[in-house]
Amino acid sequence: GTPDGDKAVKDGKLAATIAQLPDQIGAKGVEVADKVLKGEKVQAKYPVDLKLVIKQ
Repeated sequence: GTPDGDKAVKDGKLAATIAQLPDQIGAKGVEVADKVLKGEKVQAKYPVDLKLVIKQ
């Protein structure tokens, strides 16, 4: 998911890389923060999707 990683995939130096999805991470963070502020229990970890970057 970094510019260097994406370029390496494009140039054929890497077969693939993984990109995080910051919009999804941020939305989940706000959702969990809201629960904490309301006094609700929250999990220790929340999985989010990743994007597989491959040469097209």
